[in-house]
Amino acid sequence: MTKRAKLFKFVGYKVDSKNNKIVFKYKVEFYNSNPIFFFETIILPKKTAKLNKKEIHKFLEPLSLILGISYFKLYCPPKIQTSFKLSKKQAQFWSIVYKKGLGEFLYKNKLDPQKLAKFPHENTSTSPVRIDTEDKILLGIGGGKDSLVALELLKNLKVSLFAVETEHHGSIFERIIQESGKLSLGIKRILDPKILKTNEEIYQGHIPISAVFAFLGTLSAALYGHRYIVVGNEYSSNFGNIKYKDEVINHQWSKSAEFESMMQDYTKKFITPDITYFSLLRQFYEIRIVKMFSKYEKYFSLFSSCNKSLKVYKNESDDLWCRKCPKCAFVFLILAPFMGRKKLIKIFSKDLLNDETLISTYQDLLGFGKVKPFDCVGTFDESQAALYLISRRHPEDLTVKKFINKIKNPKEILRKVMKTYDAPTLPAPFKLLGLEKVGILGYGREGKVTKKYIKKNYPELKIKILDEKLDRSYLKNQENCDILIKTPGISKNKVKVPYTTATNLFFAQNKNLTIGITGSKGKSTTASLIYHILKTAGKKVRLLGNIGNPMLEALIKPAQKDEIFVIELSSYMLEDIEYSPNIAVLLNLFPEHMNYHGNIKNYYKAKENIFKFQKS
Repeated sequence: MTKRAKLFKFVGYKVDSKNNKIVFKYKVEFYNSNPIFFFETIILPKKTAKLNKKEIHKFLEPLSLILGISYFKLYCPPKIQTSFKLSKKQAQFWSIVYKKGLGEFLYKNKLDPQKLAKFPHENTSTSPVRIDTEDKILLGIGGGKDSLVALELLKNLKVSLFAVETEHHGSIFERIIQESGKLSLGIKRILDPKILKTNEEIYQGHIPISAVFAFLGTLSAALYGHRYIVVGNEYSSNFGNIKYKDEVINHQWSKSAEFESMMQDYTKKFITPDITYFSLLRQFYEIRIVKMFSKYEKYFSLFSSCNKSLKVYKNESDDLWCRKCPKCAFVFLILAPFMGRKKLIKIFSKDLLNDETLISTYQDLLGFGKVKPFDCVGTFDESQAALYLISRRHPEDLTVKKFINKIKNPKEILRKVMKTYDAPTLPAPFKLLGLEKVGILGYGREGKVTKKYIKKNYPELKIKILDEKLDRSYLKNQENCDILIKTPGISKNKVKVPYTTATNLFFAQNKNLTIGITGSKGKSTTASLIYHILKTAGKKVRLLGNIGNPMLEALIKPAQKDEIFVIELSSYMLEDIEYSPNIAVLLNLFPEHMNYHGNIKNYYKAKENIFKFQKS
């Protein structure tokens, strides 16, 4: 008898603080059979920090919802019920995560995404909680090259490594942690064994595992006091595999910028604004990341990207590559332009570009087949760019001879995949990591201080000065830079490549109390007045911004801990600001700088940004 599912219920969870254990409970009800219960257990590291009851449910409720996706998909009931209330916006978030995260699963099981159960909502509201976090990073390690590149880029910061162990013993993670010398947090995830039983009545397929890790990481960051949960997802993950019933199906959707942006927004509005989840490598195609990875030879014998060697309920063997799957073929292809062939064959124990059995796989990877493989592989463009680079040194390779003449405009494709791309989810100071050349757009007083700041904090970066006084065609030269640091007063409409500002770099890293003043008139007078009141009261105080020194100057020479910064902020500084001062002062508003902002609405919106990221 075929079971007809009626309802999927999130029953709740039980916290066992004594054993650092949380058990999540789920239930599937049927029209023609008894219900089935599922239990998933999360075991946290020892010495778990305590959160009070009000705080803990903010992290465990969303975690229960994402873990439940593994059990929901077994029967795909037409209705969902939760044990706690969700607002309309929360329910919309989860309905999208389930529909897009299960896109490949729905496609392969021939299920209609539009008919997938939606999360219920009630007329309720919820607010985030404030928690204490330190300026520390929790870096997710999966054993692949991307997370290792992220580890190297962050090695001089306060970083702990985060890994999720699902049944197998995780020896890859252990070796990487040992090599890194960093502190680590390991979470053990024990699936309900019923999930893996072979049964014709249940659906099987891909789940958005990166979303699971994102919420597990957020819980861990809260428990152990980390401000950032960082992963190594690339720009390439934004591109789907196929279109199905008007939906783009993307195997890597939970690695995409779309999910990352949604995750940041959900965390800030409904969990806590004190933890930020982001990908450090969002600016780059995977081929650019691989170029960086090729310099870290100490990891060549440790990393693996082969899913078949890391199956759940299978102990890892010493052989990290199956040499048969699309992932193995892609990683070999993408590494080949940047690594000697002998070293590459030593990693894989075989030359995959000359393996006759992989020709059809390479055909799909290069975009000359029917569909992009459903795996964490890069785009057609970067596969073609890699083959083009390989062809210069190894024109005799079987795969090169077979496909090189099919690639159109290879130089343009190469230029495209080696560029840096805009990453709005990436906090300002992290945007400069992994880059090769930064352009300072505008070389006045602030630009000169910015140059000093870059030389001190990012000495490996090449600096290019772009200023009208030095070169009338200065705007044309920005294409040669990975990123620009834009001076206020130069319109962002003139910028053609990713950029940040000295204002954002300052606020992202400053630890001192800030008082920001803006308005159409009276900014300088008010800033001076506040400065003199504080100074007369015996406080250590400094004027920055429009009226004082450029803000980054306060970071070049470490400020005294109790020093207060009074900052005059113009609309130019505020139009693309990503932070707010601790105390914000808005004096008055009336039309000004219309030539720059275009209209009064844009001008007022820029001024209002001083409050946009305000905290209590």
